[in-house]
Amino acid sequence: MTDTEYKKLYDKDPGSAQTALFDEYLSYVYAIVYNKLRSCGSREDIEECVGDVFSAVFISYDRNGCFDGDMKGFIGIIASRTAIQMYRRLVRRGDTVYIEEETSEIADTEQVEHITERSEMRNTLLRLIKSLGEPDSDIIIQKYYYNMNSNEIAAKHSMSPTSVRMRCSRALKKLKELLTREGYDMKEGNI
Repeated sequence: MTDTEYKKLYDKDPGSAQTALFDEYLSYVYAIVYNKLRSCGSREDIEECVGDVFSAVFISYDRNGCFDGDMKGFIGIIASRTAIQMYRRLVRRGDTVYIEEETSEIADTEQVEHITERSEMRNTLLRLIKSLGEPDSDIIIQKYYYNMNSNEIAAKHSMSPTSVRMRCSRALKKLKELLTREGYDMKEGNI
């Protein structure tokens, strides 16, 4: 849908214009949000963020502006920024302990053990990543924690994207060996 088409539809019926925009760009927005939040958010968090994106689009869209083109870029930028803000909130919230949420978990000793094991695994993993040295540790953290692609990482380290991918692959093999030595059973997809 172009800006002109949206303006015409909005002038006739604002509700149907928003519905048409939502229908056309829902899967696009969902894909952007899912890629940003899949590592830390629940399905509800992702759906909430998608709703926030469309709210921001409807609120910030200037119908009197001189933009005349496909709205995909405009919506994509808002989706990306909103998802990044949600990611930061979720990551911050993950470190905060709320008494209301923890009371049921404290009573369940299996849950406490599971939380403790995961915390220990995270600390071990971070220690082993740091032991890989520079720039391998930076590459692993930027790729898997900050979801940066090879081109973005390459620009930060003055390397080619191919070199970044190769170093990442080698670093993951080293990391897997180090984790195995630490006593962790490394099955596919569990790193």
